Amino acid sequence: MRAAKSYLAADTSWFHENPDPTCPRCGTDPENFAHAILTCPARTRARGLLLKDISSLGPDPDLWTEHLLIRAFGEYITDTKTGFPQDMTSEYSHPPPPATP
Repeated sequence: MRAAKSYLAADTSWFHENPDPTCPRCGTDPENFAHAILTCPARTRARGLLLKDISSLGPDPDLWTEHLLIRAFGEYITDTKTGFPQDMTSEYSHPPPPATP
């Protein structure tokens, strides 16, 4: 994700030639690394729970050197499925199952 080569909507990739960069979760901004981690309104709750001590993604912040912050960041990525392929983010890519009669 830091290299802008992931499944985030605004990242370029070999698998999607002309992607719509709009965040599929909030629909307001391009879904780039900073948006997905620091500002996406749809991820506010998870960010508040797991990333409350993270305010920057630059090369110098403690995020990349402190074990507890790296672990919290990994939990955030996993819990929110940030940067996962669309077929793995069923909440956003598949309709709900049909109701049983």
